[in-house]
Amino acid sequence: MIGVVDCNNFFVSCERVFAPKLIGRPAVVLSSNDGCVVARSNEAKAMGIAMGIPFFKVKGLVESGQLCALSSNYALYGDMSRRVMSVIRRHVPEMEQYSIDECFIVLPEIEDYQAFGCRLSQIVEQWTGIPVSVGLAPTKT
Repeated sequence: MIGVVDCNNFFVSCERVFAPKLIGRPAVVLSSNDGCVVARSNEAKAMGIAMGIPFFKVKGLVESGQLCALSSNYALYGDMSRRVMSVIRRHVPEMEQYSIDECFIVLPEIEDYQAFGCRLSQIVEQWTGIPVSVGLAPTKT
């Protein structure tokens, strides 16, 4: 069985680990030069904020306190990615990192794949503070 593990709203989730006041609040992470939105919390998505939208189009929401905008911190995201992947590696026999926030996993024959996926998700969030989703299928495609 093949699985994919994807960190949820990864850049925002990383920021929330170190700034819990952001939990439950609409938040976005901006590109390197703060030009556009590169990550959104679920709350920001619910407000209709699109990926890639220029910052100047949401600046009014930030100024009015309806949205929190954060400059990107790629050193933090790299470190948190290493932590997440390390936790996953401890629990699966084979893992292939696909991107900073995604990996494929290979699972041995087990009785309950769904329970394993749920448990892995819980462990990753408990150990790193990063929520993840786990999808399972017979192949990568």
